[in-house]
Order: sequence, then C-alpha cells, then structure tokens
Amino acid sequence: MGKFRLPETLPEIQLSPERQAALIAEVDAVVHHTLELRGAFAAGGRQLDKEAWKLVKTKDDVRAYRSRRALHGGGSHHERSDVLSSSSSSDSASHRSTMDKITSIASSTSSGDSDHYRLKKTTRPPAVVLSGVIDGTAEDAALGMLADTEAHALMRNSYLGTELEDSRLLAVLVRPTAENPLNFIGLKWGLQSYGRFSQARDFLFLEASGLMNDAKGKLVAYGVRQSVDISDVFKLPRAGDVIRGHMSGCQTFANTGLPPSDARHRSVEMFSRAFLELDGDVPVNVAATAYAENLMALVNSIECANSYKLTWLMKKSARAAHGRLGSPTHCANCTRSLNKLSNLLMQRGGTCQVCRRVLCGKCSVSKKISVGIGAEVMQKSMLFCLECLLEAKQVPARNVAVDMLNW
Repeated sequence: MGKFRLPETLPEIQLSPERQAALIAEVDAVVHHTLELRGAFAAGGRQLDKEAWKLVKTKDDVRAYRSRRALHGGGSHHERSDVLSSSSSSDSASHRSTMDKITSIASSTSSGDSDHYRLKKTTRPPAVVLSGVIDGTAEDAALGMLADTEAHALMRNSYLGTELEDSRLLAVLVRPTAENPLNFIGLKWGLQSYGRFSQARDFLFLEASGLMNDAKGKLVAYGVRQSVDISDVFKLPRAGDVIRGHMSGCQTFANTGLPPSDARHRSVEMFSRAFLELDGDVPVNVAATAYAENLMALVNSIECANSYKLTWLMKKSARAAHGRLGSPTHCANCTRSLNKLSNLLMQRGGTCQVCRRVLCGKCSVSKKISVGIGAEVMQKSMLFCLECLLEAKQVPARNVAVDMLNW
C-alpha cells in the first residue's frame, strides 16, 4: 500500500477561543488524571498484579506492562477492580475505592470524543503502564519531549523514533515563550502503518509537553498525546483504506529528590499510562504490546535533552571563536602521545567539538548529534571530551529551550 500524505497546503483551522480553551482544559484534565493515577500507583507500593498485567518490555530500570484484557467501562465491580492492583492487595474498602478510581482513569475516553464514539464503545482497549527511575531531571525530560514545530519534531524523532510515519502540525494552542520555554500544546495529525496485511491508521490528536507541580508541590514534566474530534469545524482528507485510530497517553517525570551518590547525577521517576484503539484488523493485544514498546523510547528523552545541550554548547563555543586548545601531539587530558604508533594500538581520538582540545581515544567519547539541513535531519558522529559531556548534563534545560526558540 502506498503511503498516503496530506496535501502540503491545508485549509486554515478556525478554532474559536472557547474551543481552544476547551482543548487546553482537556490536556490539563489528562495530566491531572495521570498524576492522580501516579499517586495511587505509588500508594500501592508501585507493584502491579501479575495476573492482570503482563510485562512486555524492560529498559534499564524501566518496565512496560499491558493489561491482559480490555478495560470495561461499564463492567461489574470485580471486572473493574482487578485491572490495576497491588500485588499485595488489601481487602479494605479504601483500597478497593483507590483501585476503582485508578481503573476509571486508565480507561477513560477523551472528553473530546464524539457521542457516537462513546456510545459505540462499551470497552476500552488494553491499557499500557510504564514505570521506573532514570538519570536526569524533570526539566531535562520536558526538553527532550518538546516538539513545538515540525522541524523540532523531526529533530526529536531522530533521537527517540516516536513520530508517526507522516505527521503534520495543524495548529498551535500554547506556544513556548521566553518565560515558559518548555510548555507547548498543539493540534497534530499523523499516519501509521501496521504491516502489509493491515490497514493504515491516522490520528488527529493534541500533543502537549511542559512542566507543572503536583498536589505535593513536586515539579513534574509531562507529555500528552490525546485524540480529539473537531469534525464539526475541520475535516481532513483521508484515503479510503485508512482507518481513524484513537489514542490517549500521558508520560510523567518527577524529580526523585533522592540524594545521589555523585552530586552531578540526579534522577527522575517515570510513570506513563496510555491506551491505543485501532479497530479493524489489528489484534488489540498486539497493538497494546507494540504501543508499550514504542512508548519505551521515551526513556531516551533525557539523552535527547543532553544532545540538545551539547548542540547548545557547540553553538556557544563557536560564537566565542576560541577554545581551550591542547597540543596536537599529546592528549590534552592525560598527555599520552598521539603519534601514529599510538593511534594504531588504541582507538583514534580527535578534537572535542565543544572545547576544541585534542584528545586520545580513551579520553573522548563519540556521540551521534542530529543536524538540520534544510527540511531534513541527519545524524553525525562527533567527538567530545568527558569534561564537556558532564558540563552539558549540568546546563539548565530552560536555557537551552529559550535558545531553541530561534533554532
């Protein structure tokens, strides 16, 4: 099946101020619901009932699960209470109430769904939950998830691989500013294929990312993708063999506040909840598992942010027009000889792209950095010294985000 793409020029979307406010409120509701779910999950010991949830992916300290059956919106108390429960579940009424609340949040539909869709659907697809701890800060995660322009979306995709095959930014509801450079809400469209024997799905959704404080005042980064229905004011062209999909997902990253073994190393607790409704010929469990694996890429949000920071440092270094130059014959860090024989015996070094010092292979690290060339993004292997890599991690994400307003 050939790839269907939207026309390059689309009619302008006319959203009233009231409609825009409603869409923004929907994002806020999704984030607050997820934070409520996050709190209930923590109160339950951060454990899932293995009979109700299947582990589908692990990466470092992060685990992705999918529920073993569809979530029932109008099912019995027993059907609804066992969807998300602690492995050491209590029979207390308060615990059952908490679990029911979690289930309803995890399986709730978008408030923007059409009445027809809500009436048609008596069950929700299997839910997906991700949980774990990774190095970094909430601000770093917000920076790594930011895709407020199509160019930035391409850049993010080069690091995370989370973009749909064909996507378009249709409207911006909240634009990053110098005061709030990490906050963004936009209306997007995307297309995704699911194998040669399945029909492609397209999605019309709100995408949001930013920072907010939870009920305890802790800073939390969030990323949202929430399907919406605006067919009353805007209709997108769609090929006859493409099915409209529905998704609801929210990722959160909160600073752990735990004292690190090294003052330069900080950590965040990641918690995500999502579901994907494809209809048609894709088995729901297969779709949920694939979605969980795709969401696992968000673990790399911190690394994406660190790469942006390295790019920012390189720009800053280039503007300074000078660096800390070392001897071209010896490593500037360990003073090891850089003669031809040494290069044959060990990994070849080079010049750090930030500080411009010459280093041997043991004192430098090669990283892939994405570079925008016209409308395309390509990755290049670049060399950095360990000192500059550590310096990049300490750069405030807000500083980089402000500079990215002009990228």
